[in-house]
Order: sequence, then C-alpha cells, then structure tokens
Amino acid sequence: MVSAAPRAMRRPAYVVSGALLWLIWRLCVGCNELRLPPVKQQILAAIGEAELLPAAGLNAALAANDRLKYAFSLLQLAAEHAEHPGRQAATLKAERVACGLDAPELDAAIAGARMMGGDCQVPEVAAILARIKADLRTMAAPLLSAGKPSGLAERLDALLAGIPSAQDGLIQPATIAAMTEVGRAHADTPHQLVMEMHKRLNAMQAALAEESLDGASIYGLDEADRPLVMAFMAGLHRTAALKFDHPGLATTATRIGDRLVIQNDIGTTDAHVLVIHVTGLAVSVTYTDVHAERLAFFQQLLIPRGLVWGEGRSANLASGSAFTLATGTVTAADAAACCAQLDFIGSRLVFLIDWNRARKALRSFLRGPDRLALLTWAAANDVGHRGFLELGGAQVVNRAIEATAGSAMRFGDRLCDVLGDAESIAFLQDALRTASEGLRAGQSPALLRDRIRVALAAHFSNEQRQLMRLAGDHAGLILELASLVRDGVQDQDHAGKRARRAGRFEHDADLLVIEVREAVHRRPEHHVFRLVLEAADDAADALEDAAFLLDLDRLEGKPLDTLRALVRLLVQGAQDWIKALGHASQIGHAASAGETDDFLAALDRVATAEHAADEAQRALAASAMKEARDFRQLHLFTAIGDRLEVAADALKRASLILRDHVLLEVIGG
Repeated sequence: MVSAAPRAMRRPAYVVSGALLWLIWRLCVGCNELRLPPVKQQILAAIGEAELLPAAGLNAALAANDRLKYAFSLLQLAAEHAEHPGRQAATLKAERVACGLDAPELDAAIAGARMMGGDCQVPEVAAILARIKADLRTMAAPLLSAGKPSGLAERLDALLAGIPSAQDGLIQPATIAAMTEVGRAHADTPHQLVMEMHKRLNAMQAALAEESLDGASIYGLDEADRPLVMAFMAGLHRTAALKFDHPGLATTATRIGDRLVIQNDIGTTDAHVLVIHVTGLAVSVTYTDVHAERLAFFQQLLIPRGLVWGEGRSANLASGSAFTLATGTVTAADAAACCAQLDFIGSRLVFLIDWNRARKALRSFLRGPDRLALLTWAAANDVGHRGFLELGGAQVVNRAIEATAGSAMRFGDRLCDVLGDAESIAFLQDALRTASEGLRAGQSPALLRDRIRVALAAHFSNEQRQLMRLAGDHAGLILELASLVRDGVQDQDHAGKRARRAGRFEHDADLLVIEVREAVHRRPEHHVFRLVLEAADDAADALEDAAFLLDLDRLEGKPLDTLRALVRLLVQGAQDWIKALGHASQIGHAASAGETDDFLAALDRVATAEHAADEAQRALAASAMKEARDFRQLHLFTAIGDRLEVAADALKRASLILRDHVLLEVIGG
C-alpha cells in the first residue's frame, strides 16, 4: 500500500533550473563527436537520471544492432542488383521501418544501384556508411563502459578506419563483401564484430534485469512499487497495439532513494524520452522531445487528468539538435487514484509515435488547427494515427480523391477547401478509424483502401445533398413569408410586428444564399444550386416587400377579396416548391418512374400557380382602379399585387432551372 507523502515531498520531484540547462549545454558541447553517446543517453544524463543509463545504453545498442543488420543487407542487395540489373529489385522498406529508421530515401537505394566501371554507384551510400559507423560506436558503448572484452576499442577503431566515406557515391563491391562477410578464417569484419557484440549485449541485458514485470525491465523495486509499475504497464498494453509494427515503448523501472522511477523510450530515435517519478502520492512526468508541437500535444492529453505543467525549456545536443523539456506534476488522492494516473499516462504514449509524420501527412487535407484537432480526437477515442500511416497515409487519401473527386478538385486544392472543414474532418475521422480497426482485425489493406474511397465518394455526394437541404430550408422561409402576407391580408392588426418578422425571415434567406455561394465557390460543378437559390431569393425579397407595403395602411373594399385570392396562390406555389425540392433530393441515376413523376407534377403546379397569379394580379389591378376609395389605396393594391406577381415568377424561374438540372444532369447524366 502506498502511503501519503509528507508535505515536503509533494513538491515536483524535478524542476528545470538555469544551472541544469547550463549542465546540459556543457554536457552536449563537451562531448567528442566520434564518441558521442546515443541521444537518449544524453537526455537521461541531462535530466539527472544516471541510474537509468545502463539500461538505456543497452536498449540503444540493441536498436543499433537491428539497424546495422538492415544496412548490411541493403548494401549486399544493392551490389547484387548493380551486377544483375535485369532482376527485380527489393526495397527492404519493411525491414527499415521495423528497425525504426526514418529514412524513406533509402528504399530506392537497391533499385538505383549501377555499376560504374569497377565501382558500384549506390544512392545515399555515403549516408549509409556514416550510419554504419555511428551504429557500430553505439553498439560498442555499453561493452566499452563495462571494460569487456579487452581490446574491443582497438578492434573497433581498426574496423572503422577501414570503412570508406564514399563521398563520391561509389563503393567497390569487394569493399561491401569485406564489410558484410562473417566466418572467414583470420579475417575481421564489421559484420563479424556486430555478431559478437550482439551476443555479449544479450548477456549483459540478462544480467542487468532482475526480472520483467508485465513487460517492464525492473531493478531494485520495493514491493509497494510493483502495483504502480503494473498500473503503468496496463495502460501501455491497452493501447500498444495501435503502434502496429513500429518499434518503441520499451519500459524500465527502478527505485532511487525515496522515489520510484519509470522510464519509457517511446520511439527509438531522437531525444524522445519520458521519465516518471512517484514519491508517495506525488506523480511527476518529465518529457523531452525535439518537436515542441508534439510536446504541447502530449501536455494537452494529460491536462484533463489534473497535471500542472511548468514552463518548457530548450537546449541543444552535441549534434546541434534542439530539444525541449517540460515537467508536469499531480498529487493523487489515494493509492488507487495514483495507479489510475499511471495507467492513463501509459495509455497515451502510443499516440506520440510518428505523431509529427502524421501531422505532415494531413497537411494537404486540413488546416493546421484542424490537423491537431483530428489527432487529438484519434487519441481520445483510442483510434490513433499509426494505422492510417501503416495503410499508406496521405497516399491513400490522394488516390481516393483521384478516383472520386473528378473535376471537383484542381491542382493545389486542399480537401478542406473543396469539401469544407467539417466534412473533411468527418471523412478523415472515418479514414483513421477504418484503417486502425481494419488492420487490427486482420482485414485486407486493399479492402480498407476501397472502403476509404467509398466513404470519400459519399462525402462528395453529401455536399450535393447538403446544398439541396439548404435549398429546402430557403423554400421554407419563402413559405413563411407567403403565409405572413396571407395572414396580414386576413387580419390587418399587428402591422409593425408583422413587418419585423418578415424582415427576419428575409435576412435568414439571404444567409442561406451566401452559404450556398461559398459552397459553390469550393465546388464550381454545383453552380446550379447557386442559380436556383438566387432565383428563388427574388421571391423572398418580393414577399418581404409585400409585407412591408401591407403595413402602410388598412386595405378595404372589393379589391381586398381579389388580393386574398392572389396571396393564396403564392402560398400554394411555395408549398409546391418545397415538395419539388423534396422529390428532387430523392432522385438519382436510377430514379424510379414514381419519384420522377412526383417531382415533375410538383413543378407543374408551381408553373400553374404562376399563370394563375398573372391573371389574379391583372384582376386586382382592374378592381383597384374601379373600386379603390382613393389614390393611396389604389397604389397599395397595385404595388402589393406587383410584388406578389414577381414572387410567383421567381418561383417558376427557379423551378425551371431545377427541372433542367434533374432531367439533364441527374437522370440523364
């Protein structure tokens, strides 16, 4: 059972100070570059976790072993392809990703290898050889520190001296063979040394680790520490599958004085380290990262759990790379709450792996804040982004766009500029979930790519349905305006209130027109909806004018009956316009005869109402000329009649535009 910590022990277990930053700087710039320790070891030393250095050094050395095996295979296959260019070339991409090497340019090294006289030209060969030298040093570092075996330093120096720099991009096939051979009598090679060091490193690792606790290498723990480590590992394992085959998340735990220390390497490259201190019920999280944006993302993930973050500090490694360090602290209410905090922290680490790569992959589809929001959503819903990257990332979406967008997207367009922000986010949420859940279920990548393509097609068609919905909302406002005028003719009280309501309806109709114009600006192929709404909006404007005129004076006499008949025609025409839009939204390429007939019948009723409105308007004018009590009444009757006739004409014009679109483009397209 973990007891409550004394007040003095509840302070943050680690505080970044100016003196520490000076120490980091001195450590980094003072290192001999040829003997530079691995980055993670530099970070652990910099933040004062010297007790974790042996385990970190071993982890780094074993990761270097994997990279060296990949590099040797890469050079061997490149030399073979250069000598036999007719054979199909491998890429070793899967092997590169598995060993945690973020260098996609190496995937073309084998296919690009050519013989140039007696030399072999290999793309990126200078970088490959430089990596081999660096990884040999990394692999030897723990053995040299332990002083075994004797003579290793001299042997390493001799082999490093024999590896060329190949700055001209050329290397002799014999040199590749000499580097990668093993078992040749009386000959030492880098590959031979790697195999021998690997065996010794495995032995050192077995000797160092007292035991493994739920996958964590533990050293010198108290019994009370075990449930805390188990809680952290439970959270880690709950989401670890979301990293797929990506390496990382190795965990080490030990007790240092009065505190439990849990260290996780997260990924296998860069200054990317997490160290947790638990002192009583106080939990302190120290996190380092070369990407300040990812650090901020991680902080946001933990803020809901009550962690308070201090100000981040920056420093440079000896290699010149900058990193940022920040510490967050929280004090749990009891032992169960402390375990819950560690469980949650462990469950969030997988969402840091390849985070920056995912952010870049989304660049062509979303704006900056929306990319962060999407990645936050993926973490909060335990979907993650690694499945999306595993399936192909941006390439999957680009191929779906090519297959479904047609002329909707032009070169340089972002998806959000065409679909809109909300639709693009919704689609990419679907894509991330499809990739993550599908790959974990063992479904075919080809099937998942097809599902993403179908989902994108649905989102593109959704926009047309959305535009049709906006047209329907606009038609509803026209009906409200027509009904308002009808009620005003029937009951001429409440004049000012009626005019204000009409103004609000007309304003809302204008906003819908603006929304459609913006959507059509993104998707010019939907320009017909702009034409339809601009025509129908003339009806809204005319009806709002009629409501205004109706409130100027109280109308009386026989012309009022004719005006009422005209207004009823407008109400009927508005109702049929709504029905026409509703039927149109149900019509597709495979439209049934019934759906199409209902659509055409509604349009015909709109046209009929317009013809009847023409006759009623002329009858109103004749009646007003004969029966109006004064010139004021004559003017109002004729002006209101004119506005209602304009509204009827506008509805008919909009209905004809929609009719041509449905018959020619939707049904006949």
